[in-house]
Amino acid sequence: MLPHPAADCPDGLLPGTNVLPTPTSFRPVVTIRGEVHVRPNDPSRLLRRRSDALRTVVVAKPGGGIRTLTVLGSRDLRRYEAVVAAVVPSVERALGRVAAANRAQLVATGLRLEAWPSARRRYRRAVASAAAGPFRAAFVGDVRDCYGSITLAEVARALHLIGVHEARVEPVVETLRWFEELGVRGLPVGPAPSAVLANAVLAPVDRALTGAVDGPVLRWVDDVVAFATDRQSAGRAAAAFERALDDVGLTPHPGKCMTLRDPGAVRASAGGSHSGPQGCDVA
Repeated sequence: MLPHPAADCPDGLLPGTNVLPTPTSFRPVVTIRGEVHVRPNDPSRLLRRRSDALRTVVVAKPGGGIRTLTVLGSRDLRRYEAVVAAVVPSVERALGRVAAANRAQLVATGLRLEAWPSARRRYRRAVASAAAGPFRAAFVGDVRDCYGSITLAEVARALHLIGVHEARVEPVVETLRWFEELGVRGLPVGPAPSAVLANAVLAPVDRALTGAVDGPVLRWVDDVVAFATDRQSAGRAAAAFERALDDVGLTPHPGKCMTLRDPGAVRASAGGSHSGPQGCDVA
């Protein structure tokens, strides 16, 4: 019989699994003894599909809450890295200074993301510098369920928009389609190639914000901050953020998007996924 989230867990994990006990609404896909179990809307039912290619792990976020990470099998991970490595140069050329996290470079073994600590330090310095400037307002925004909401079609469209040839787009889409068949929704959270593809999808959002506001714009993964000389300009950034997300099939998180009168409040929370003013998730 399959273990239930309410079962006793003396070792911190659900019996026979690699999953921490959490509410079922936060755990749509789990791996139990090598089988992928896709949990439909009815939490009392589990659909089974055999796969040894991936497993999922639920971890705590530093700022509270949980995150479900996808751990790919070695063969799938190598393929994912190879097909995404082929589009890294195009993605990086399309990104400006707005994107602070998950900048990628090619290495002998495929692709590598910039080390998280150095990226965060650079981001914090940029936020502090902007907050100390002449700006009197800011917009902070967050994407609801970013990776899980990015569709194959939007990945393909984003890559086409930055000039990637179809011969390199199709292997990426086919790899993601295979993950989808294994029960992964959207981009798998955790593998480095997903961060590259998310940056590609969010690049038009970066450009929309930059064109809407009169101050610097910064993005940490899917959290954005746009500095402005007044609240009217910050309001334009909020509207541009919502429109740009809609264009790529994403939605803003209503509880984590707001305009601020004090840009210093953003500086105090800079660094990624910390609870900011009025519960806004700012970075």
